[in-house]
Amino acid sequence: MKNRLFLLLGLMIAVLTTNCTDKKTVEKAETTEATAETESVIKVTKPEFKKFVVVTDGDEDDGVALLKDADSNSPSLQMWFESDCESDFCEEIYQWSDQPRPQGFDLGTDAIAYVGKIFPVLGEKGDYYKVAVLNKWCEIESAYIHKATVGDIEVAPIKANMLDNHEGGIRSRILKDGKYKDIVLIDNEDELYGETLQVGMLLDGCIATPVSYSFDCQLDNSQKEPIEIKEEGGNFFIKYNESLCVVEDGDSFNQLDPNKLTDEHINQIVGMVTKKEPEIAEYIYHFPAQGLQYFFWNAK
Repeated sequence: MKNRLFLLLGLMIAVLTTNCTDKKTVEKAETTEATAETESVIKVTKPEFKKFVVVTDGDEDDGVALLKDADSNSPSLQMWFESDCESDFCEEIYQWSDQPRPQGFDLGTDAIAYVGKIFPVLGEKGDYYKVAVLNKWCEIESAYIHKATVGDIEVAPIKANMLDNHEGGIRSRILKDGKYKDIVLIDNEDELYGETLQVGMLLDGCIATPVSYSFDCQLDNSQKEPIEIKEEGGNFFIKYNESLCVVEDGDSFNQLDPNKLTDEHINQIVGMVTKKEPEIAEYIYHFPAQGLQYFFWNAK
């Protein structure tokens, strides 16, 4: 009798274990399938940054040198500003110090690698780290920085509410399910650049937004439809009326609220920007010691 009870108990455990395993396998498969579907829409990958370092030592005005090679005598990275520029959109040029001065530009006085600046590490060579320096204006991808001038800095996964809490003028939405799961919509109201809506994706703790996946936004209360989404000359535009504006504590702001966009709006927005192949993306990482930081790297 006792042997039969043990046999029955063993069979029950085996069945329960199998059911639990099957359930986890199905859930994992569904998650993998949803992620793969979203990635196939956005077509952007996470950079292979090995770690991050922060500049801890350097001259107050000039910061730390970013070098072309792992050698103190190597040319350094310089930033040049457009001469006699009277607008807020002055052109910048980044080049090595052994290159001739670009005509119509003055050497910048702002340090590139100032104390507190964070860099993604791509590798190391002797006493130097190879770090990423690519940005919207700098086509040079990497430079070397001396290990003695930097320290490690901890990175942590981004949470959904961090973008809204980062700074004024930013509204965000991370889609939680469906075919666009983990897609991120970020609306940024900036005094200098105006209002833009970026389309990106949450990738294993960071957010990737291709530079080309951006809409210029404008409030237009004269239009009857809540939103107009269009493409002209390879650029993307959104006009919206007050029904889609941000409202907080009873006050309305002249800014698009991504949380008010319908599934139809999102389908149109994502379908339009993803016609472009992303080349460079802005990657947002979270550092507990400094908050959110932005880096640029190749999207593929």
